[in-house]
Amino acid sequence: MRKYQDCGGAVLYTTIGHVPHYAVVVESDGHCGLPKGHIEHGETQRAAALREIKEETGITATLREDFSADVAYELPNGDIKRTTYFIATYSGQEVKCNDKELLAVMLLPFEAAISKITHPQIKDVLSHANELILCLK
Repeated sequence: MRKYQDCGGAVLYTTIGHVPHYAVVVESDGHCGLPKGHIEHGETQRAAALREIKEETGITATLREDFSADVAYELPNGDIKRTTYFIATYSGQEVKCNDKELLAVMLLPFEAAISKITHPQIKDVLSHANELILCLK
């Protein structure tokens, strides 16, 4: 029987010299993506996204209300992982990698960030979020 794993995640960014810089996480398997994680019992997708950002990067972020994107894919065991991504912003904080969960966290401008991300669906999420962020500047 197929199971579903629900997750919350975010396009986490800050502005450096008028240029958005995005947090790209390097997972333990070497894949690069965006901060995300499983929703805990009683938690909303938004709350999970904020908790995962804090756990993975040390950042206390604020989620924007104007964006969400859903990504779903099949895992090797046949289960389906569904992640809802939001846009999260912060300033005046330093990113710290949780080395128990990740190999690294990189803070990169859009072109560098998109080139690092492994999965096409996550590249799409970042591209759409970047368009919105640039329009609202």
